[in-house]
Amino acid sequence: MLWIALHCPALSLDWVERRFPAALIPAMAVTVRKGNQVYIQQANQPAQRYGVMAHQPLAGALALFPDLVVIEHDPNEEMKVLQEAAHAALRFTPNIVMQRGGGLIAEVSASLRLFGGLKKLCQLLNRAVAAQGLQLCTGIAPTARGAWLLALSAPPRTVINGAGVKFRSLLDSLPVGLLESAQPHLEVIRGIGCKTLADLRQLPRSGIARRFGPNLPAELDRAYGDSPDPQKWLEIPEYFQQAMKLMAQVESVESLLVPVQRMIEQMCGWLASRHTAVLAFSFVLHHEYSLRQPHKSTPINIRLSEQSGDPRHLMILLRERLERTKIAAPVCELELVADEITAGADANLELFPTAQSEATSLNRFIEKLTFRLGPRAISGLTVVPDHRPERSQRFEPLGMKGISSFSYRETHRETIPAELARPAWLVETPLELKLQRRQPVYGSPLKLIAGPERIEAGWWDDAPIARDYFIAENALGQLLWIYHEHNPAEKDKKGKTAKSWYLQGLFG
Repeated sequence: MLWIALHCPALSLDWVERRFPAALIPAMAVTVRKGNQVYIQQANQPAQRYGVMAHQPLAGALALFPDLVVIEHDPNEEMKVLQEAAHAALRFTPNIVMQRGGGLIAEVSASLRLFGGLKKLCQLLNRAVAAQGLQLCTGIAPTARGAWLLALSAPPRTVINGAGVKFRSLLDSLPVGLLESAQPHLEVIRGIGCKTLADLRQLPRSGIARRFGPNLPAELDRAYGDSPDPQKWLEIPEYFQQAMKLMAQVESVESLLVPVQRMIEQMCGWLASRHTAVLAFSFVLHHEYSLRQPHKSTPINIRLSEQSGDPRHLMILLRERLERTKIAAPVCELELVADEITAGADANLELFPTAQSEATSLNRFIEKLTFRLGPRAISGLTVVPDHRPERSQRFEPLGMKGISSFSYRETHRETIPAELARPAWLVETPLELKLQRRQPVYGSPLKLIAGPERIEAGWWDDAPIARDYFIAENALGQLLWIYHEHNPAEKDKKGKTAKSWYLQGLFG
């Protein structure tokens, strides 16, 4: 097994800062109560510039900077943020563990090949979780506890890779204070000269268990892989509905894009964990209610032409709609709901692109243009079950049907014999051709090279036709689809059958 641990050293601040637009983050600090005294647990960078530091009494911090924004430590909010980050990480592995102390542990051995190896997978996983507004320290090890200890010891935004033969030597060098079961006994352990895990392992095992309890040697065994370490995987909800309250009222679309991206990543991770894709989802902007502005919410409903679980594609579509949406009032909360899901298609790992992947690319391009220009801006040909060529197809707005609307065309063509060629372009109204010595002319006299093919239809709607169609060629090599009416009773002045030729279409 292989584990990647992600530790969030500033989680108590991150859950607050991520709800502010980046330009509006104030100087703030998170407080914790110890007895009757309130202390600063963590302070962000703007607050530190005014001299506010961790472990400082709140009264002293306010004396330095009276406008300091004070937030009380809230473990429930921290756990909620971790769950949202775990949803984003589900795109890369379904085996996620919520870790006490502020972090996630992911078992990734089954995902290495799919994402291009350990280094690439670690980068993608870090990027996805960090995009949720969290600072990360990363550890990699063959055991869950070992990876977590390495992550605890890592500097911010760094990775300690213990996946190779140096795993045990890396653990040996870690300080004893990282062990959870050693916290009540740190003074005694350090007093007997134990500073690292290697020092602690050299002591008699029975003596450690008798003096410090059985949990300490058991935690050591789990970290080094000498005993089993069962984990409880993250429980995935049956439905996806995520909401995020903003700490500042937002009036511009640009300020919403970062939290919107985070919520899309969470939904796509949830979809990947359930092997599903989304066909329709809703994004709701909730407004602060007032008598002057009674609007409570602005819903944005997105329906796709085909299923998708790609966060980049979904974000593009939602961004296009957001930029065309008028924000009626300042936004105070965001909500994302997966309305309609379906079984997802397996990832295409073939060397060359298939027809399905090319169709998907075209569908996504059509969707992007439709959301940008409007549902009636793009039209496509729709086949009509009628043998009369001028009525066999019509233009209709594609909307969100995409190229899937052409599936009927392929079915309809199966009823047409393969030897009957049809032109790529049909003229809207058949063009009557000039005659030269009873021979039709289009640029030059036409030579008939195939035909006739008789089409008789339309008796059911009082617009009957009876035509003989030919394929003709002119001097330029152009191929044309022409016809004349089939009417044996029509004669000219000399008693011969009169023929008027018409151009119906051109071959590509």
